[in-house]
Amino acid sequence: MSGLGIAIVIHVLAVVWWIGGLAFVTAVFLPAVRHGLGSDPRAAFYQIENRFAPQARIAVLLIGASGLYMLWRLHAWNWLAQASFWWLDAMILYWLLFVLLLFVLEPAGLLKRAIHGAADEAGMWRRMQRFHLLMLAIALIIIGAAAAGTHGF
Repeated sequence: MSGLGIAIVIHVLAVVWWIGGLAFVTAVFLPAVRHGLGSDPRAAFYQIENRFAPQARIAVLLIGASGLYMLWRLHAWNWLAQASFWWLDAMILYWLLFVLLLFVLEPAGLLKRAIHGAADEAGMWRRMQRFHLLMLAIALIIIGAAAAGTHGF
């Protein structure tokens, strides 16, 4: 298998792991927390987050490295300026947002402060689930557009 083939495999598997985790948190875990999972929803959230965050960081790093390699190997830098490859720009911007969330805001404690500082806990969980739903919807749109775009649509 060529280096490009290996990069594609790494990229796809890392995206599946990352966005699959986001889908689980959005569709299963947060609704369970909102509707009374355990006596301490925050503790349950932190327990899951502490297990998944390192995995998401690794996946995001692998996605960035493999994506950069593919752009370099395919000499595809000019694709970033072409309207027909809008999904590639969206993919990179989405990835950058999660780099900011996972490597800057979360380690700095800003996300935990937002959770602990919430006066209305039910409202905080609703907002968190809405944010995750939005992020998941954007991811699915980008993934669908990328799959279609790489096949000539």
